[in-house]
Amino acid sequence: MYNALEQIGNWPPETAQARKEKLHIHIPPEKALKLIHGKDHHTRMDLFISNEHCHVGIHTIPGGKLADPETNAGDKCMLVLEGKMQVRVLKTAADESSVSTEAWEVKEHQVFFMPEGVRHQVFNLDKGTLRYLFTVAPKL
Repeated sequence: MYNALEQIGNWPPETAQARKEKLHIHIPPEKALKLIHGKDHHTRMDLFISNEHCHVGIHTIPGGKLADPETNAGDKCMLVLEGKMQVRVLKTAADESSVSTEAWEVKEHQVFFMPEGVRHQVFNLDKGTLRYLFTVAPKL
């Protein structure tokens, strides 16, 4: 599966220099890196930070759509900004068509925590847009 986060490297590119010089970086929404995320189910991802310490962005899923299943190399937190999402934790069975899953509904202003290495998938079961802020913290 194509993972855009692995292909980017370091976004924004100034973070390494800022860390070295103890500087701050302001990243307004218009300066986010806009990506089409997913191989089978294309969704929008606005990436604010992506480096070896953390990934932070906003994931947007249109009404009635879903994101590709994924596993993150770091703990992940998701805060629903708009809409309502369903998070399904996929069992580690080799057959992805297995119905052996657990699912949770996460409403606006609620947070969902996903531990590192857990395969999961996000669904937007409503008609409106789903937007959630996510952070992934590898190597912490």
